[in-house]
Amino acid sequence: MANLSSSKPDFSGQTALAGIASSTSANPDGGAIGLVFGEMAHLGKLNLRGQNGLAKAVKAVTGCTFPPKANRFQSAGDRHVVWLGPDEYLLLCEAGKEQELQDSLHSMITSSHFAVTDVSDSLCALSLRGPAVRAVLAKGCGLDLHPTQFAAGQSAQSLLALSAVTLMAVADDAFILICRTSFAPYVQRWLADASLEYGYQYIA
Repeated sequence: MANLSSSKPDFSGQTALAGIASSTSANPDGGAIGLVFGEMAHLGKLNLRGQNGLAKAVKAVTGCTFPPKANRFQSAGDRHVVWLGPDEYLLLCEAGKEQELQDSLHSMITSSHFAVTDVSDSLCALSLRGPAVRAVLAKGCGLDLHPTQFAAGQSAQSLLALSAVTLMAVADDAFILICRTSFAPYVQRWLADASLEYGYQYIA
């Protein structure tokens, strides 16, 4: 039935995992919880496309240098620039700064073809940490996640079970996982199920 109401629903502030409550499952062996994870709510996300001129402008506007090579990311405080492809990057920033950064980049980049697109609502970012984080991810991801092969500062696009994800290694025991918002509830439930043998805490 069509909605004939003149009022419009207000979804401002709603996050990808807003409907999923916090939960905990103890480590069956009685030890420390192996995985602690939760949504990085309201994190700003900008997709950058282009080549010449981007690096200097991004450094000036965000404080982040461009990744030195493929499958890397660079950080400046809470901001990260993630390599996605030869001419594509993802900028993670503080919530509410997206438009300001977008406007600043547009004003600074004048000599090359480029695009800056706010993709905050289409992507969900999760913070994952704990001694079992790599073992949990390895259950559904084909990447070699050993610390010697996927060290802090590295990133990669891959699959986690049935979801396309971007993984960023923040430390040996900490990752940022980015997925499409529509897949976020599936990824949350998959992570909870995959970490049962280690124990987990999901923070809503």
